[in-house]
Amino acid sequence: MQLKPVLSMAAVLLASAGPLHAAKFETLGYKAISMGGAAVASSSGSIATYNNPALLGKTHYTAEVSMGGGMGAYDHGAGASIIKLGDSGFLDTINKANQDYTSLTPTDIRNLIDGTEIVIGMDGDAISLTPQAYVAAQLSNFGIGVFGTSDTAAIARVDQAHDQLIFYDAGSGTYIKINSDGTPALSNPTEYADTSIEYALNNGMTYLDVRGVSMAEVPVAYGHNFGSVIGNVMLGGAFKYMQALAYTEKMKIDYSGNLEGPKGERLENTSSGFGVDLGLAYQPAFAYDLTVALVGTNLNSPEFEFPDGTFYTIEPMLRAGLAYSIIDSLEIAADIDLTSNKVLNDDLESQMVGGGINFEPFTSVFALSLRAGLMQNLNANDQAGLIYTAGMGIGLKWFQMDLSGQVGSNTNTSGDVTVPQFAKVNLALISRW
Repeated sequence: MQLKPVLSMAAVLLASAGPLHAAKFETLGYKAISMGGAAVASSSGSIATYNNPALLGKTHYTAEVSMGGGMGAYDHGAGASIIKLGDSGFLDTINKANQDYTSLTPTDIRNLIDGTEIVIGMDGDAISLTPQAYVAAQLSNFGIGVFGTSDTAAIARVDQAHDQLIFYDAGSGTYIKINSDGTPALSNPTEYADTSIEYALNNGMTYLDVRGVSMAEVPVAYGHNFGSVIGNVMLGGAFKYMQALAYTEKMKIDYSGNLEGPKGERLENTSSGFGVDLGLAYQPAFAYDLTVALVGTNLNSPEFEFPDGTFYTIEPMLRAGLAYSIIDSLEIAADIDLTSNKVLNDDLESQMVGGGINFEPFTSVFALSLRAGLMQNLNANDQAGLIYTAGMGIGLKWFQMDLSGQVGSNTNTSGDVTVPQFAKVNLALISRW
């Protein structure tokens, strides 16, 4: 597998992605990422400001400060195809054919035929990157932070009518067609314009549609515990300033750069708004080790504008969860999305379910946390499969470093390299006292 197309693809997506958010319940925070996405009932402390402000009513420490960042990558089929095209040198071989068809070797012709099949089959496939970063603080029952997430998707738009290998051979001044069996035939300008895959690639009819929304959220949150004879009832809310950068651009199908001319220009628009989150958590009197929780985010449906004048609306999202402390050092937790939310990939929605376990064998002076879990998208079009999660935190009681990650069970293979279709990693620093 050649490294160049991989680095090129990642660089362009990263350049497109700002510090920001997508219309799904993002898995954010070291515990949530490593415990199967579970956070609504278990993620107290500074990160509760994002995951469920009601949990600010049951904080274990007077103050906590955390910061973290990471990257998620999800190949919905386009990534593997782009790598295959790069490995075969498909576009370079097309350019070679334009210069002098007679210089093509049997291997070149095979690459062109195989590459055409790859491009035609890519239609609607996508690849996305989801970088995120945050800084958050909790002081008693109050929380504040800056949370940044981004969803950048590249979706293949392939003109299915332009599926023939037809070139203008500059050497002979003629149009040449390569049949499916590899034999050449004469063609003409009309057939070239109507059916040539090269014509579609050069004229913006077959391309990668790159679009994304990056969002910075600055919430101020509060949670309160109302003790009663039936148990602890915790209510919390967050009011947040939100700034979104929405962007679109069209790129060559192999991610080697933008399309030439106005069609390939990057268009972007920045807009801002406000969001409201509300959370509820309950610890029953008969089992204070059990927490049942519900959170609703973006309940006011904040709206942001794309460069073309269309609007990107973040619909309200509901998630429920529970957490149970088996013993002081051992906790299990699980979450489920009660809403199914659209993402930038046309055919996919996000409705996650998952859970995990957290084991903290000692926390008095030295601190160690070991976590694991499973999660899965309930949407039928999901391609990540079952997602395995894990994480470890280590350090002193007052300062810890934490590494967590996720990897999907479904894989793509290009050449002799097999990679998961979904993966995510996060590094965090936590200080509490």
